[in-house]
Amino acid sequence: MKRTLPIIALLLAMTSCKTQEQIKREQLVDSISVQMVQSQKLTADTSVKMQELEDKINKFQGVLEESAHVKEQNNAQLEERIKALEELTQALNTQLQDSNKQLNLVEKRLSEQDKFIKEILKTLKSSSKKVAKRPKKQTPYNEAMNSYKRGKYKQAIAQMQALLEKKLSTGQKKRVLHNLGMASYITKNNQDALTYFSQLYTEYPKSTYNANGLIHLARTFKRMGQVDQAKETLQMMIKSFPTHKRVGTAKKLLKSL
Repeated sequence: MKRTLPIIALLLAMTSCKTQEQIKREQLVDSISVQMVQSQKLTADTSVKMQELEDKINKFQGVLEESAHVKEQNNAQLEERIKALEELTQALNTQLQDSNKQLNLVEKRLSEQDKFIKEILKTLKSSSKKVAKRPKKQTPYNEAMNSYKRGKYKQAIAQMQALLEKKLSTGQKKRVLHNLGMASYITKNNQDALTYFSQLYTEYPKSTYNANGLIHLARTFKRMGQVDQAKETLQMMIKSFPTHKRVGTAKKLLKSL
């Protein structure tokens, strides 16, 4: 029994030593495996980065090639445009030279014509006498109307009263009666204003002169204090000339009475 125990102990010691060596080997294998995994991962990451770098280089080369192609096209287009501009400039210069030649010919002809015209005028002046133009004599009717237009009412009244004693056309007489009424109203000759405006409406009731004449006839009545006659006159004007542009004035004046 005593002999058996040492043997067992020796066997146990030997078994224990082998186990430690195995453990160290396993640890070494595990360490190597970890390093290999890390190396593989590092290699994979490096490969990815290399691929990305390669893609970027290829893309950059593509951009460079495209830029070079575009530059070649632009250069070709630029050369074509320059050539077209040179041709256009040459054509314009040719056209300008032709125009200058034609202009010189025209100026020469005009100069010759001007010289010829001056000679003719000189001949005409020396062979003809100047005749002074006499001013055209105005008729009494035109003189009276011009006096009225210039605001010379007293002179115009005398001239128009003289016209009423002469033969006048219907249109002339209507205008004379109207202007006599207006001139009398302006000069505050109320009685004459009443007479001429009334005569105009009595003799020519449809004349458009009455539209203005009746308004001033009403104003004359108002100025004389005859308000009822003024209202009747305005109502008559509105009824006789409902579409006339002076109707608004008549209605406004009637409202104020």
